[in-house]
Amino acid sequence: MDSEDFWNNFKWTLKARKILKGIEDFPEGSKIILLLRHSHRNEPLNLGDLSKEKLTEIGHNAAKRFGEELPIDRSIRLFHSVVWRCQETAEDILEGFRRKTGLGKMKGTLQPLYFIGTAPNFFVNIFKKMTPLRFMNLWIAGHYSPETIIPFQSYCKNAADIIWNKIKSAPEKGIDIHVSHDILLIALRYGWFGIPPRKKWIPFLGGFALILHNDKIRVFNDNEFIEMDPPYWWKNKNKSSI
Repeated sequence: MDSEDFWNNFKWTLKARKILKGIEDFPEGSKIILLLRHSHRNEPLNLGDLSKEKLTEIGHNAAKRFGEELPIDRSIRLFHSVVWRCQETAEDILEGFRRKTGLGKMKGTLQPLYFIGTAPNFFVNIFKKMTPLRFMNLWIAGHYSPETIIPFQSYCKNAADIIWNKIKSAPEKGIDIHVSHDILLIALRYGWFGIPPRKKWIPFLGGFALILHNDKIRVFNDNEFIEMDPPYWWKNKNKSSI
């Protein structure tokens, strides 16, 4: 299968292609926040080795193609989780974007794209007992102590404080791309916009995009735009719009 066939026909690239189309439909001149899951990796035989998994060749090619398809009239800044495959994804996106003479910068790691205050092997032990969806619902419900994991709403608020505020320093028409992990994107999507976790997980290079403008949030998720008021805690903390 050549690169064109895989990009157009793989099921998991469909979400990536839809996100790229959604970005084109945001208002001209807007500053966009884009949260993406890393690109394709293999499934480890031992769950404890998951953090060590890097991108496959397909994963590298898909991330580069994603960068090539970004709108060339915008500039990009890339942030990523400390996990290597997220850095690889960010670097590949930037390489693909630059192939089309796009302007972009690697900005490095960002704490909320990985850190949620868990002990070593927390997820390894959790996922031996339950599905990720079950864990997510328990986390949202406040089942775990703060010593075990950052409370769900605190994590979402803290992440917004860092990620949403970063867009202020982006250039006009800029896109801040944050490469993270499926479970954290699902958490933020629910904590920020009230979109609940579903059995259908976020695929590789899947995610969502948003803009903050005139005291409103406009979100592109699952091939549709949603406009809403920001959470009360954001309005109380930030009196002026971004």
